[in-house]
Amino acid sequence: MMMLRGSVRRMTIQAAAYPRFNALTKVSASTAGDEVHFVTEDALKRKMEGSSSFNAEDVKKEKVFREYKDGKRIFHFVVDDSKKNTNGGKDLVAEYRKAACSAVQRLTSLKSTAASFFVECEDDAKSDVGKTVLQSLMLAGYSFDKYITVEDKKPSFLQDVSLHVNGSSFQDAETIAASKGTVLARDLMNERADVANPKGIHDVAERVAADFNLNCHSIVGIPALDHERMHLMSAVGQGSRFEPRLVCLEHMRGPTDAPPVVLVGKGITFDTGGLNLKPTNFIETMHYDMGGTAAVLGTMRAIADLNLPINVVGVLALAENAIGSGAYKPMAVIQSRSGKTVEVGNTDAEGRLVLADALTYAQDRYKPTTVVDVATLTGACVVALGPYGAGLFTNNDDLQSSLVTAGSSVFERVWPLPIFPEHREELKGAFADINSTGTSRYGGASTAAAFLESFIQDSVHWAHVDIAGPSDYSKASGPFNAGGTGFGTQLLTRYLAATAAA
Repeated sequence: MMMLRGSVRRMTIQAAAYPRFNALTKVSASTAGDEVHFVTEDALKRKMEGSSSFNAEDVKKEKVFREYKDGKRIFHFVVDDSKKNTNGGKDLVAEYRKAACSAVQRLTSLKSTAASFFVECEDDAKSDVGKTVLQSLMLAGYSFDKYITVEDKKPSFLQDVSLHVNGSSFQDAETIAASKGTVLARDLMNERADVANPKGIHDVAERVAADFNLNCHSIVGIPALDHERMHLMSAVGQGSRFEPRLVCLEHMRGPTDAPPVVLVGKGITFDTGGLNLKPTNFIETMHYDMGGTAAVLGTMRAIADLNLPINVVGVLALAENAIGSGAYKPMAVIQSRSGKTVEVGNTDAEGRLVLADALTYAQDRYKPTTVVDVATLTGACVVALGPYGAGLFTNNDDLQSSLVTAGSSVFERVWPLPIFPEHREELKGAFADINSTGTSRYGGASTAAAFLESFIQDSVHWAHVDIAGPSDYSKASGPFNAGGTGFGTQLLTRYLAATAAA
């Protein structure tokens, strides 16, 4: 054992700071700075015909051509239009996304802070392409550099851009609001767990509520949770020095007699696995286990920013799953708020426990007809879908269709997965009403969803979105660098905007 001389010094860090938005936050009608054009290879060849500096082979390989004119850098990023007639035009939109992400990454590497972007596309694709490029501009330049102390090591980011599509200035309020919400979610996920602890995230939620005129209701600490019969949530949090809590943000801007849509986010701010301790190479990224709460909070910011005429409640189920003399134990039997008793099959299946009580509380208090929960719930879903999409479980076909459509339009794909009768059967407990993990190692994502389903009240339309795969990346992909992605924010914002407009 290495011995350290003198006192141990701990880095002093702020409470979970209200996000600094170290990313693009505004889109102007016009901007000075660099100039970026998105063009097809053939269009670029025609435009550069006769230019001595243009080399078609280099452009084909690098997908970009740079020139200088009147002291300004001008970039031409090549868009592959060979798939323009496939997948209903979505593949071409995806190519614009790739080009926009490449452009932002190139500009930030050059320390550019301002640029004008120009897109030419078919008129019937103008809206989809414009929104996708705008989303990419706002997300691809993000960085979490809070703890980098050397200034010249900090990445730069675009601070002011303009976007023009087919010769006209292009802006979209929903895309901008959803992207700002995603940045909030990413900041919370990338923050470390001693800072973005249950209280730290609660503080940020209260700031969002104050800034956007939302009501904020909370139940803080084990005695208060137990008073509300939320014994599953208090059990998960009882081994931590941070008090578990339930935080509800209320956006009530629809008809007064309309029940709210309820969003419930799993917020395990660090997951050790509890006494079923996670091993090395698995535990290190467990500050991302509050990705569901981050997505719900980002969504609440976005819909409030848009002032959507709809009633929505965002429920944050916050706890740290720590180890210690007070930690809850495998095979403990705990009574849920619903009255059902739960046999703890594994303390590392804690997310479904806090969600069960949060779902029951939300249904009891708000009487919703639609509930969507979002959670980094199972490794089994990662095995099934990888980081490319989230698993979707639902008891309502219309809700499924709405979420699939919403996700497809904003590059947050969800894929429907089943809950078979056998998954429900596996959850029968030997010493309690229900076992939290079931008897089989197979179909873990469906078994977890079946557990949550057992806490959904009759006539409630419910969806469970397992975001364990796409919630964080180990390496850069698309508009995301390594770290938390905020997955779910874009999906839920689009779904709610469509619901409000229906």
